[in-house]
Formats: sequence, C-alpha cells, structure tokens
Amino acid sequence: MQKDGARLRGYRGMAKKNLFCSVDDLINEADVEQIFARRLIEYIGYKDLQIRPKNSLTELAVGEMRGREALYRPDFAVKIKNEVKWIFEVKSPSENLDRHVKQPREYCRLINGQYRTENPVQYFVLSNGRRTRLYQWDVNDPILELDFEDVTESNEKFKQFISVLSPNSFSASDDYSTAKTDVHRLEKRSLEEVNAAFAWCHQEIYKKDNINQAAAFTEFVKVVFLKLLSDRKMRDKYPNFVVEKAIDVPADEVNFSTKWIESQEKQIPNPLDTIQFSNFIREMELEIGTGQRRRIFDPDEKINLTPETIRSVVKKIENIYLFGIDADLNGRLFETFLNATMRGKGLGQYFTPRSIAKLGSQLAMIRVYTPLPDGSRHTDVVLDGCCGTGGFLIEALAVMWDRIDKNNSLAENEKITLRRQIANEYIYGVDIGREPPLARIARLNMYLHGDGGSSIFQTDLLDKKIRAGETDSVEIKTEKKNLRNLFGERGFADVVLTNPPFAKQYERKTEREAMILDEYQIAANKGGGKRPSLKSSLMFIERYCDLLKIAGRLVTIIDDGILSGKNYRWIRDFIREKFIIKAVISLPGDAFQRSNARVKTSLIILEKRNPNTTQNQPAVFMYGCQYVGVDDPSRQRILPIDRVNRDEATKEIQRVATEYTDFLAGRSNPKYTVLASKIKDRLDVKSCLMSTGRNVSKWRGQGIEVCSLSDLVELKQFDEKDIIITANYDDFVTYLRVRYDGFAEAGDEIIASDTQYGQLFRVRSGDIVISDIAASHGSVAVVPEELDGCVVTTEYTVLRPKEDVSPLVIWMLLRSPTARADMLLLATGANRTRVKWEKIKDLNLPRPASEDSEAVVQKLKDAERAERNALKLRKQAKKMLESPLELDSEEAQAVLRAFKPPR
Repeated sequence: MQKDGARLRGYRGMAKKNLFCSVDDLINEADVEQIFARRLIEYIGYKDLQIRPKNSLTELAVGEMRGREALYRPDFAVKIKNEVKWIFEVKSPSENLDRHVKQPREYCRLINGQYRTENPVQYFVLSNGRRTRLYQWDVNDPILELDFEDVTESNEKFKQFISVLSPNSFSASDDYSTAKTDVHRLEKRSLEEVNAAFAWCHQEIYKKDNINQAAAFTEFVKVVFLKLLSDRKMRDKYPNFVVEKAIDVPADEVNFSTKWIESQEKQIPNPLDTIQFSNFIREMELEIGTGQRRRIFDPDEKINLTPETIRSVVKKIENIYLFGIDADLNGRLFETFLNATMRGKGLGQYFTPRSIAKLGSQLAMIRVYTPLPDGSRHTDVVLDGCCGTGGFLIEALAVMWDRIDKNNSLAENEKITLRRQIANEYIYGVDIGREPPLARIARLNMYLHGDGGSSIFQTDLLDKKIRAGETDSVEIKTEKKNLRNLFGERGFADVVLTNPPFAKQYERKTEREAMILDEYQIAANKGGGKRPSLKSSLMFIERYCDLLKIAGRLVTIIDDGILSGKNYRWIRDFIREKFIIKAVISLPGDAFQRSNARVKTSLIILEKRNPNTTQNQPAVFMYGCQYVGVDDPSRQRILPIDRVNRDEATKEIQRVATEYTDFLAGRSNPKYTVLASKIKDRLDVKSCLMSTGRNVSKWRGQGIEVCSLSDLVELKQFDEKDIIITANYDDFVTYLRVRYDGFAEAGDEIIASDTQYGQLFRVRSGDIVISDIAASHGSVAVVPEELDGCVVTTEYTVLRPKEDVSPLVIWMLLRSPTARADMLLLATGANRTRVKWEKIKDLNLPRPASEDSEAVVQKLKDAERAERNALKLRKQAKKMLESPLELDSEEAQAVLRAFKPPR
C-alpha cells in the first residue's frame, strides 16, 4: 500500500481537483476538516443537526496502559434517530493514516459497549484529504479506499462509498426535524461544577432543616441516590448520550425534576419521598427477601427533609447529568460525589483517594477470563475486608469490565453475561463501620455501578470465626453465616485490594477483643508471651494471608513506620515468612490529607508463599510517587492546581503501571529495582531504593571540590551561661522560630520553667540553626544580630561555621534542593522525620570557589540592605499619611485594644 507521504510528494506541482476542492486547497488539518470532510458529509445527504462536530462530543478514554493519549474524540459524529452511525476522523495531508486507526476504532467500540443487543456505530472514516478510508467499526483494515481524484460523481468506488454511508442505508428517516416543545435538558458538567453543586446542596440541607452535618449527609445521600437512578434510566434509554455534552429528553420521562414534583404535590405533600423513595424501598425489600440484595436503607426509611428543602436541592442538580462527569466510561461516579459531600466534614477518613485506588487496581494484575493450560478460563476473586465506601472495589470492577470489553474473542452476549457475573460473583467487600454504615454506602455505590452490592457484608473481618453477636439482628446473623460459608476454611481470594485503618487497635482489656487476638499468630511474641494489643492494620496482614489462595496477591496501603521502624522488625519478619515481596510504591506525605492522617504511607504488593515449597525472595520493584493521592485535597474550594495535580497523577499511574509490567515481564529498569539482599531489614522505598550523594561524581567531573558538612561547620559547644536549666529558671525567654523560607524570627515569650524541655539553649548571631523536624522544608537560618540571645530547644541543631567559610554560604548550601533531599534521606523516622548531627555531618556538598562565595555574600548583603531600606520607606510613607490626617489617635488605639475580636 503506497504511503501517504509519497503520494503527497506526487501531487506537487499539480492542480488536481475533485468534487469538493483543489488538492492545493488542503494545506493543514483544518482545511481537510472544513473544505473536504464537512462538504463530503453534507453531500452524502446529512443535515446540520445530524452532523455533530468535535466540540459537541465527549472525550472518551481510549488509551491503553502504554498509550500516551488517554482521551480522544473524533472530528465528526454522524447521527440518525439520535444514534451515532459513523464517525469521521480527519488528519493533516502529510499524516500517515496507518498510525491513526486505533483511536477511532476504540471510540466506536466504547459507544457500542453502551448497548446491550446492538452495535449502532457501524463505520468510521479516516481521511487526510489525499486519501480517504472507510472501515467497519471493529476491523483493522479498510473495506474501501479512495484517492483524492476518486472523489467524483462518476467514480465507481466513490458511488460505493456514498451507498454504504447514505442515510437510507441505516433505515433512515430520522426525527431531528420534529420540534420538541417540552423537553428536559441534561448536561455534562465538569468535576469542579458538580463538586460545587453538591457542596451547596449539602449546606442547604444542613442550614434549612437545622440538622447536624452527618445527618445532612445521610439525607443528601437519599436524594442524590434518586437523582442517580433517574440519570441511569436516561443513560440506559439513550446510551448514545455517552458522546454528547448535552441532550434534550422528553420532560415526562424524567422523574427527578421540579416539574415532576409540581405535577404530583397537588395531591401528595412530599412526592419525592412518598412516591419515588418509597417505591424504591419496596422494590429493594423484595430483593432483600429473596437474597438478591443486601440492605442499603432500613425498611421504614424516609427522606427526612421539608418539601421546600427537597425542591431547592432538586432545582440545583436536576439538569446535571451525573453519569457524565468522568471521561472514563467506567468512572467511579458515586464515590466522587460522596467525596465532594463529605470533604471537610470529618468523614473523609473513610475514603481512599481515587488515584491511589486506581493505581492499586492497575498493579494488582487482576486476571479476567484468562486461559489456563487445561483449556479452562479463570477470573480472579477480589476482596477488600475494610472496604469503606467501596472505592477499591469499584476500581477493580472498572478494570475487570474493561478487560471483558476489550476481549474481541467474546460475542456481545457473552460480554454481558460475564460483566454481570463479575459484579455479583467475583468482587467482595466487608466493613465493620456502623456510624456511618459504611457497608450500606458501599452497597449503594456498587448498586449504581453494576449490581454488585449483594456481595458487601457488614461485619468485623478480623474476627476469624465471624461470630454472631447477641445484639445482632436476624439479617446480620444471616449475613455472617453466609460469609463464613463463603470463605470456608482457607484460600478464598485471588486478589486483596485494601486500605486498612491505621489508628485502630485491639486490646486484651475486653473479652471479645482478647478472644480475637488469641486467634492470631502475630499476637504472640518470640518469648511465647501474649502481646497486650495489636494494630488492626497488622492483624489484617495475617487475616488476608489466611484468606488468599497460594500465589494470591495482597495490595495494601501500609504505614511507612511499619516498613522502617525498629519496633516493627517482627512484623516485617512475618511478612517475609508468609509472602514474596513483589513491590513497594511510596506515596506522598500528603496522600491522605483529607482524612487528617499525617502518616507517610506506601502501597505494598505481596504474593502469598506456597508453604510446601522453598521460594527465594527475588528482586523487588520500588517507586517513589510524587502526585498520586495529592490530587485529592482536603479543602472544599477547587483551585487551578487541583486540575494540574489530577493530570500529573494520571500520568504517574500510567508510568508506574508500565514500569511494573515491564518488571514482571523481565524487562526491569535498574532505576526501580532493589535486590533481595537490600530488604533484609527495612522495606521502605526511601532506605532501600534511594541514596545520597547523587551529584558527587558530576561535581568532581566538573572539577568542583567536594567536602563533607563537617569540613565547613562544627556542632556548637554551648558556654555554660548559654545553657538554661529550665526547672531552676523563672525568668522570661523568647523562642527562636525558624521559618520554611529560611529566615528566623522571634517566637513566643515564656517563663523558662513553664516549658516541657529540661534545657534551653541561647543562640548567638552568626549561628546556623537547623530545625531537626523541618529541615527538608528549608527550615535552616542564620541567627541575625537582633535575635541574639533567643532560645532553642533540643529539637534544633546549632552549628558554627569554620573560620574560612561564611555562614551565609553554608546557609544557602543547606537550603538547596539537593542538600534538603539528602537530609530527608538521612533523617530518622517515617512520619515525623528528624535530622541528627551524627547522620548529616558527612553530607556531601560542593565547596564554592572563594570568589563565588564572596559574590554570593555580597548579593545577600545587598538584599538585606534593600529589605531594611524598603521597611524604612514603608514606615515613612505610613507616617506621612497618618500623622497629618490624625489616623493614629489614642482614641482609635483604645477602641482596638478594648473591642478587637479574637483571632
């Protein structure tokens, strides 16, 4: 097949024309789109309303894991009877069409995947103007190909092209000409807009009905659930809406609307509750009775809001299409809305940030309908024993469904059956939470994503015997019995995806918890005694080991303190005994900021060992994430940086997944590979993968002298007069505060004996002061003359420069990103890191040339002089304005002192 670039060269110097244009008219992609493609579509016989341009279409996720372009939409979609029948993708005349087949083909597949029994999108056209190809939607090779000069009325190939794509060939009379006078518009809004609308609704309920935030959340869940049911009905009735940004549907088909409420409330005071919610409860109770569902709402549940509040909320969100905020067709819908509503309300602890759940689901390598050597097919069973609202389960469901959809060996009816089986038979969740009832929220979440809610159980998975309690309802007792039968003895799940609670502990103080602890191997110490308490996150490691099949994978969030701390060597030994360590992915310190958990965490991937064979620990994949989790901020207000962080997190997930896939396939990147010998003690990425002094060879190669920090400074030895024994000192002292920007300031003034520290130390001008716990943030300062005599605690390292080095130069060296990164790597602790002189004294630094040092010092002194001058000028300007106008009177100061509100 002749390449398009060669064909383009053949046209040079020629002025060929076809039915629509001259070849010289087609210079770029925009020319091909407007001069050729649009005219061609109209010539075939389509009206304006049937031709949907790119800006009216929704981007869909068509990229593979290795794909660089995750989102795509074609230049045109052509519709008949409100269904896309074919799409047209345009490229520049110089583009090779062979490189652009995949995205339009995948776009067609995603649209057709919304339909259960048909594939409305039958073709796609790909053209660079010089060459035009017609493809069947699911075939790689074109069924018809036209050159530029073939596009004439007399050409047989062109006649065939027109015949295939003619409106008449799709049973054609369409209904676009019919005016719709009574319609309800549904629009896809941005994530920020949806979050803002949901936050407004939540606050509206909270304020208008005078209930607390948690109760307002519960009522909002009921209302938004009805909205989601309504939108799901529209999605199923109009599946082609997946490619539209807005759609008008008959108003009488939409139940969640102010119009519907007004039509019903003449007879019924609160119809949304009395009719819609009550009908749902009745239907759900029938399914609960037959074992098809598990409870989401109590049988007598109502929407406990005033009709006025309900109308206000409905009006706010009735035109937002809630299945359309995510470009990913398998978007985690309800999770996003719950996040938006709960954010800042003390309930965020129950959510795993979406990007972390996405990363974990990618790295779990979930098998779906995978051929086995005996000719059978295998699909992994996925479990989350502390599932919260179901975030990990929904991500797993999305991954598994996507793999079914992309399996071209399956017929459409087989795909539908497998999707249903996966939702109901291969994904399981358990959660103990009651306030709020997390298992019910997870069921609600799964219900809206594919009827998987029947596999969510409310119980304590850490109770290995899953005992029924005396106060348990009949339903809960039945639920626990079902779960016991489901698990059997051992070896239930192929994959565990989970984020266990970090803070919860089981203690022997109560009979129940003591009984549970006695079932755990890790509850006994090496001496044979019983540990008085255990973190539940550690217990989950053993529990999941019991429930996993041999070679099953545990993908779990873990506290870095467990991976690195001396007090947790015993649990690391247990992990090495029971599992092969496959990967450790470090997560940013702010990954769980919304749950107010100031804990440094990692994602660890473990494979259950076969106890009957000897398995050596191979090399481990390790990676330090910078963005995953950070894209889910704790504040309610949306800022531009949030979109940037989301984009970066998405790219990072793809990078990590690609590198890990390569690692498992034997194509390991040394940059992310840690030998087994390096994980015999600590397992954290910082200590196993990272190393200090990365620039030393580069500096030396450039002829720069490299020295250690101890060559430049020495640890200050305080004179006796500068050491304050606080118990015997009742005078006032002023703390020195070292800011992140590297400058010192006067802090609180206290009586020395009131401090918790046994000693305080007076610092002197020229001292270099490092905050031990904030050095990596840049908290390093040189004490200025005006702060001479301020005090610091033992949480600071105080240094004195050696004679031939300026403290200002050392200050700048220590605040450089390279030095701060190395200090962080040398720091002790995982969550509250501390630098110690013994660790950082050998820190490698470049020694600047003396002339460079002098120039740096001069610049810094010039800056200090300019800052003092700026302060002086501001004071003069203030005085010039306030004095003649008497703006600083004693009376004004008296009012401020007497009535100024608290800070």
